[in-house]
Amino acid sequence: MAVRFTSVLFSAALFMAACGKGGDKPGAQPVQAGAEADKGKTEAARAGGEGAAAPAAGTPEAAKPAAPGAPAGAGQMATGAVAAALTPAPNAVVEIIEFSDFQCPFCSRVTPTLKELKTTYGDKLKVTFLHQPLPFHNNARPAALAAEAARKQGKFWEMHDKLFANQQALAPADFERYAGEIGLNVEQFKKDIADPTLSGVVDQHQSIASAVGATGTPAFFINGKNLRGAQPVEEFKKLVDEEIAAAGTNAGDAWIKQRLQANNAPLFSYVYEGKAAPKPEAPKPVKDMTVYKVTIDPTVDAVKGDATAPITMVVFSEFQCPFCKKVEPTLKQLQADYGTKIRTVFKHNPLPFHKDALPASNAALCAKEQGKFWEMHDMLFENQQSLDAASLEKYATDLKLDVAKWKECFTAERYKNQIANDQELSGKVTARGTPNIFINGRKVTGAKPIEEFKEIVDEELKKAEALVAKGIAADKVYEEVIKDGKVFEPLEEKVNAFKLDGSPTKGKKDAKIQIVEFSDFECPFCSRVAAPLKELEAKYGADMSVTFKHFPLSFHKNAMPTAVAAMCAHEQGKFWEFHDQAFANQKALLPENLKEYAKTVGLDLGKFDACVASNKPQAQIEADMAEARGAEVRGTPTLYINGRKFNSPTGYNVDAFSSVIDKYILKK
Repeated sequence: MAVRFTSVLFSAALFMAACGKGGDKPGAQPVQAGAEADKGKTEAARAGGEGAAAPAAGTPEAAKPAAPGAPAGAGQMATGAVAAALTPAPNAVVEIIEFSDFQCPFCSRVTPTLKELKTTYGDKLKVTFLHQPLPFHNNARPAALAAEAARKQGKFWEMHDKLFANQQALAPADFERYAGEIGLNVEQFKKDIADPTLSGVVDQHQSIASAVGATGTPAFFINGKNLRGAQPVEEFKKLVDEEIAAAGTNAGDAWIKQRLQANNAPLFSYVYEGKAAPKPEAPKPVKDMTVYKVTIDPTVDAVKGDATAPITMVVFSEFQCPFCKKVEPTLKQLQADYGTKIRTVFKHNPLPFHKDALPASNAALCAKEQGKFWEMHDMLFENQQSLDAASLEKYATDLKLDVAKWKECFTAERYKNQIANDQELSGKVTARGTPNIFINGRKVTGAKPIEEFKEIVDEELKKAEALVAKGIAADKVYEEVIKDGKVFEPLEEKVNAFKLDGSPTKGKKDAKIQIVEFSDFECPFCSRVAAPLKELEAKYGADMSVTFKHFPLSFHKNAMPTAVAAMCAHEQGKFWEFHDQAFANQKALLPENLKEYAKTVGLDLGKFDACVASNKPQAQIEADMAEARGAEVRGTPTLYINGRKFNSPTGYNVDAFSSVIDKYILKK
């Protein structure tokens, strides 16, 4: 379950998605050319495997099914053992085999590049599409099946374009709507999408991807030569031109097979010889030994068990979360099995989209005043569907509390600050959802089987016993275990001094709250920052300023020209208007598009053209990039509040910013 920001570093998951950023976890690798990767293989965003490839394609006439009943259709199946969609070109010299995922933003971004290549090379080039839906994209596999169902009716590419154009709408109802829009027989489509044969086709593609190392998306094989990630079109053209030169007068299916076998024998064997690719091995789970500094205060926290217990189990939970209720029997069984060896501490983390969760936490803490926290705790979970104010008062009555005192406490929201403190701690120890349970500082997320809990408990018992044997008092064991534990802060300690002269700034440069943003006009994650920043401007008014600094990433070919154009708009006092136009049209940042945006925002086009042609803003942009490197900017967007790098587990949203600004800057 998701959770609102409290205060902590960007999660590794968010780093994995951000343009140019690597994971924050130990051993994480940086993103390569904007590719996404299979989280089962690595915690970092990688651009694909080495020596990779997927099923290849030949001529439709010689097609063989990949599995019994595999769908066929003109231009819809590859030659050899693999069923796949392709762009027909019987006399092609070069075949690009693409592994892709309909929910991957980088796959969507490279689609125009492939269309440009097809336009440039015409019948010399064909493209074959293989599915590699990544496991952390919940809608990717259903979308792949939708595309395969469309392929059965000869309209794979039409569905392909619909899916990539609507990546935020990939639910079953959306697939049916797209099927109707592209002219499919919708009833047949609904039957086909449920056909297990299509699932077998996707499985086969993924097995081949895994066998040749294409674990990330997008991944490409140009006559077998691997190219990973959403690379600029020039990188594709280099390999295509090499293969055209190598072909001489050769062309067609026989030549492509010959080149594929020469360049990538494993890929050739899976695609054209019918060799079965081994099924991907399930990734072996890596045991997380991280200890977090989960501090407790027995004078205010709800505690069950003695301070001398060798195991302290801190539970971040809330009363409206169904998964929190689901894990309760497991936690009670652990307490029963280990007896006095476990102390349980309850921490509150009511999620913002559960409207009754915060009042329920207040109700429980008000019951704690009268010594009945755990009784109220149990009653709230037993009655999770009835947590309105009247029901909470009824539970207080049923528990024979002094209802008048309880009601006074509840109405005053007496424990609002304590709950907020629990939530802040949850952020610092990366307990971003509920439930999150820490066993002597080691985290278990979700309603996991009891065996997973017991494995950690048993390991930590041995460590605790060893500490006692060394002379640590039993009631000091937990303090000793977590004293060097991991904890994140939302603002890094280092204070950077940025030069603001010449940079576009909204607000006073000496404002109480000074936000400096390093950004890239082609980065999709950068465009999402604009809206929350505008909300913050409205909230804090004259107390806040925002300064934009450029950090165009090298693999975004339109980012630097757009930065130059934006600074030319800045010369005419219209940077922010141009900024909004560019981010609203990120897929259209060619020179002619930029000129159109200049016209839209009312620039003097003669001056604008002259500025762009002179490349005058380049010096300012390069100065921004030098500052970024000095401040250890690794990707975009990266933001600083009063010179200190800001990190958030839930992204750059209004709550995330406000929590930090109010506490650390305005000292509220």
